[in-house]
Amino acid sequence: MANIVINKHGVKIDYDAAVNLMDDDIREQLARQTWSSDQDFFEAYAIAHKRVFGDEWELAKSNPVW
Repeated sequence: MANIVINKHGVKIDYDAAVNLMDDDIREQLARQTWSSDQDFFEAYAIAHKRVFGDEWELAKSNPVW
């Protein structure tokens, strides 16, 4: 069964698929920290992505396009 996380708009996202679509540098930097859940990691990635690229991460949007 897929591990599901929920973005800030309530959209269910397959966590493993999301990890594959993350920027390698941001993902690896965040992975050095300890996270209590995949949900927390997903949310932190979305924030970091916006900070680095100045735009909302696709999977954090209300209607994400895969």
